[in-house]
Amino acid sequence: MVQVYIVFFKIFIFMLLGFILNKTRVIDMRAEKTLTEILLKAVLPFSIVASSQFTYSVEAQAGIIAVGLMGMAYYALSLVIIRLILSRTKIPEADSRIMTTCMVFANTGFIGFPLMESLYGDYGLLLAAIFNLVYNMFFYTYGAHLLSNQPHFKVSEMFTSTVSIASILALILFAVPWRMPAFILETISLVGDMTVPLAMIVMGSMLAAINPKKLFADPKQYAVSFVRLLLLPGLVMLAVWAVSNVIPLSHEVKCVTVLMCALPCGSMNVMYSEKYNTSPEFCARTVALSMVFMMATLLLWTGLTKIYF
Repeated sequence: MVQVYIVFFKIFIFMLLGFILNKTRVIDMRAEKTLTEILLKAVLPFSIVASSQFTYSVEAQAGIIAVGLMGMAYYALSLVIIRLILSRTKIPEADSRIMTTCMVFANTGFIGFPLMESLYGDYGLLLAAIFNLVYNMFFYTYGAHLLSNQPHFKVSEMFTSTVSIASILALILFAVPWRMPAFILETISLVGDMTVPLAMIVMGSMLAAINPKKLFADPKQYAVSFVRLLLLPGLVMLAVWAVSNVIPLSHEVKCVTVLMCALPCGSMNVMYSEKYNTSPEFCARTVALSMVFMMATLLLWTGLTKIYF
């Protein structure tokens, strides 16, 4: 449990640094966007590819399959149930669509990857990459359909992002018996090691730009944060516990599955809501509020998984 607190202490310091750099105008909106692009298109893919060099084993392969299957079950069930429930309320249709995607689609890449790597090493990052592939399958199909209200979607968008390509490559490299020479792996890892500090610095900068008065004004945002950060992770944890009583699952598989469902609302929700003008301001506030609450809830779920798994 001490290791968990150490990891979160490091994350807090990195985020505090980002907060200060934003307030002192060292990082502005343009720099924030540039750092995000560097992270998602260069640093993070290197980190994912480096994780593929985890020692191959039948147990590790079974863990990858288990995470993939549980991820598909989570997205399929949660999307259908939440959409049906919200469609029966008096919430405006645009807000209802935003609430559905924000409740279901978490920040699996930007926060999930560095956190899983910090807590569970290369194997944790590899499992997170598999979970994120399932995320891409659902977000760029049904999720994009909800936010755009268009009848069709582009399947190619599931696999054309740099992170998706790196995830598929990592899966292939893990499956083959060949492993990279030490000097190549060290070079790739050196770039990938920037993932955690860079991601958390940008996250701290984002939090610094939030207007507190507008952030806490809408009750619907609290409902989204409750479902995203407490209800869904709790249900997933119960489901994982039930499955593990029937099928043996490793500690990493159980923890990564739960924690990837306990992250704040994903930033892709904001990008697509702005692209299709589907309540973009409400979406941005909702995502931001979940990021604020994340500081407490993520520590809670990390501690619970550590104790019970």
